[in-house]
Amino acid sequence: MSEKEKKDLSQECEELKEKYRELEEYAKRLKAEYENYREEVAREKRELIKNANEYLISRLIPILDDFERALNQKDHEESFYKGVKLIYKKLLNTLEKEGLSKIQVGETFDPFEHEAVERVETDDVEEYTVLEVLESGYKFHGKVLKPAKVKVAVRPRKKDEESPDKKE
Repeated sequence: MSEKEKKDLSQECEELKEKYRELEEYAKRLKAEYENYREEVAREKRELIKNANEYLISRLIPILDDFERALNQKDHEESFYKGVKLIYKKLLNTLEKEGLSKIQVGETFDPFEHEAVERVETDDVEEYTVLEVLESGYKFHGKVLKPAKVKVAVRPRKKDEESPDKKE
């Protein structure tokens, strides 16, 4: 190998080392920028959640004030009841404007929207008919937050089904 070839290879090696250092610095900067970006997105998300909560709470404060006024009225049980009922309607209306909706309970049990907390054996109605709503259920923009708790009709068990341990 000639002296010129050695010099060219040495120069090329130095150029490659310099490019490697540049790429390494670029990768470090890129990694730092990415970490900063992730932190910024997380900070923005926390701020967005805080602002959304602040907005909703500010909408609920007047209802809290109404409850305070109602609780300070110690006489007139009927007017107290009417006041609390109006406050309930105001609260429900406010939450509905924000996307909350009550789950409508039909006649048939729906496992995606209802929770059967009691089974009633009866032949009077079709099986899996909702007999009674024990607690209302709610959705938020179509997503079930709390299923409705219901009593459901089931077919009565036959006598021989009730005691499978019985041997004849």
